[in-house]
Amino acid sequence: MWRLRWTRWATLPLPSHRFSQYTLRKGINHCRQIPKSELKRSAIHSTSKTPPETPEQLSTPKQWTNHHYVPTNPPQRMFLAFGSAILGFLNPERADLVATLGETTGGPALARLKSKMEETHEGRGILKDKPRINSESVPISDLLKLPNNTFGYAYAKFMSSHGYSPDERPPVRHIENNELAYVMQRYREVHDFWHVLCGAPTTVEGEIGQKAFEFLQTGLPMALLSSAVGPLRLSHEERLRMLSGYLPWAYACNTNCTFLMGIRYENYLSEDLSDLRQQLGIIPVSEYVAVSDKKHEKIL
Repeated sequence: MWRLRWTRWATLPLPSHRFSQYTLRKGINHCRQIPKSELKRSAIHSTSKTPPETPEQLSTPKQWTNHHYVPTNPPQRMFLAFGSAILGFLNPERADLVATLGETTGGPALARLKSKMEETHEGRGILKDKPRINSESVPISDLLKLPNNTFGYAYAKFMSSHGYSPDERPPVRHIENNELAYVMQRYREVHDFWHVLCGAPTTVEGEIGQKAFEFLQTGLPMALLSSAVGPLRLSHEERLRMLSGYLPWAYACNTNCTFLMGIRYENYLSEDLSDLRQQLGIIPVSEYVAVSDKKHEKIL
């Protein structure tokens, strides 16, 4: 019996020497293209947040580099876009899938965002300097010492109360153009600033309204997908409240406010939050939803 088993195992087809060499060479070349730091991260199961940087890495404000870029060909990008869209639809909480979808489908929208940023003095400065938003450039502990009415204090309070860190935004991996990759990275890093300015809660309804507003501001397809898939997780009452409150707010706020990607928020942290909202033309969610609820009550 042992001889029979060994004979059957020995007769199984084995890969040719040429195939083994090709596979090994391809794997080695792929590993050479990935930074050592990324190899360590890839061994960890993907989560919605990237590990925070070490204090040594954050000793000075980080400058923008596109060293996380992973070369892909058109079929691979199409596969990534399709796969991330399907899996993101099934599990909207997977931020890594949403990020991949944004990078593989956002090319035209990012080019338009870059052109609009170039139209303003502040936007041109952002593209030139490429500032990063991290725990070094916006230290939460220092911002909490600002007066309670300031934008910086409200941002620090929002981040600390939810356990967020500005270092958690994932790096851009699938955009080759350095300028467009930075625009995408900047969009991710100002997301929490927009949350504070808009006053959108971190509930499902609030996130849907926030994503709808971001789609109107940026035109990124992944923001539209997030706002379209999110309502499927709501109850009937929550869906009605979102349709009558949050989505109309997103349209009204976008119509009234300025182009937010062209604002260097780091320079306004000591500004009064209400005054900054007024300067930018932002309508807080709470004010608009409260007004719409009162109108709804009068109609009933």
